[in-house]
Amino acid sequence: MKHRIILLLISIVLITKVRAQDCKPDSTKRERITTANIPNDYSCYIEMTRGWHKYYGSGALIHPRVIITAGHNLAYFPFVKRLPFFLFRGTRKVDLYFGSIDNKTFKAKTSLKLKKGENKFFKSAYWINSKINRDFSIIILPDSSLFKKVGGCYKSMPLKSDELLGADLHLTGSPGDKDLFEMWTQETKNFSIVDASLRYDLFTIVRNSGSPVWVKKDGAVRLAGVHSRGFTDCNGAVLINAETYDQVVEWCKKSGIVL
Repeated sequence: MKHRIILLLISIVLITKVRAQDCKPDSTKRERITTANIPNDYSCYIEMTRGWHKYYGSGALIHPRVIITAGHNLAYFPFVKRLPFFLFRGTRKVDLYFGSIDNKTFKAKTSLKLKKGENKFFKSAYWINSKINRDFSIIILPDSSLFKKVGGCYKSMPLKSDELLGADLHLTGSPGDKDLFEMWTQETKNFSIVDASLRYDLFTIVRNSGSPVWVKKDGAVRLAGVHSRGFTDCNGAVLINAETYDQVVEWCKKSGIVL
């Protein structure tokens, strides 16, 4: 019996290795967005102020008053979370540019001061690799004026694994190896679902954090994930599954919003 268990475990390991996803992200497959289009109009280039420093990322409009992005874009840095200096404990202000082409061309812009629990929500332990499913956050806008300028938003509903079968997976965001305000996009069929995350061979770099990962489904642009980070070979996003969606719904309710 003991030997059978050992053989079974070895078989599982071998099968896992055979099925391991082969990712080779290629930066040359990206395309710069140079004209207004959907869903770039629904995507945003974000300038985040932490203390006296600026950081950069990406995000997506998923409701007339709700933006989703990576948790680490808005939350405190893990290595300073215990410091008493509130200025270093998270993003306190954001400048949002939707439909950005360059520093003079974009669809809409707004600036917000953020406060946790009021118009900024995120989960703890987002920085731990095994908890990539926690690396998402939302910003609540004061009204729908920005939405009216943008003209729409990503459709945000929980996705099941079988709904992604055979789909082209896209990522749109502002990569750190390109000029500020530039938005780039890429697509792939090489992706998998691992626990509550998406793993793909899409090329990402600093500033891609929070980039919307999306698919075209039933004539709509549906948000499939929120880009989080890179791993050994593949890059990964928080999957918009039922758990993620329910958390966003709960946060929205605190601001009187029905998602």
